[in-house]
Amino acid sequence: MNLLVTLTLVAVGLIVVALAVSLITIVVLLRHTLFTLGTINVGLRAIARRVAPLEPVLTEVNSDLMKARNALMSALKTHQQQRNGRPQHRDTEELV
Repeated sequence: MNLLVTLTLVAVGLIVVALAVSLITIVVLLRHTLFTLGTINVGLRAIARRVAPLEPVLTEVNSDLMKARNALMSALKTHQQQRNGRPQHRDTEELV
């Protein structure tokens, strides 16, 4: 009976060691996976910042371009009036 107890304890010990090795391997793989997912997350956030909606920027650019257009149209109208020596009859909007 003593031999059976010893063999049982050895078998249980081997099973515990095998389970411990398996669990340690799983922990190492999960840590590696967590690191990889963290790296992917950082990359995706960088991409998301670079492709953020352009509407606010384009609205500001459009507003600035409208101001420049109005200033140029005013300068053109003044120049044409000075060149002709009389008020402009034609609407300057046709030139746009």
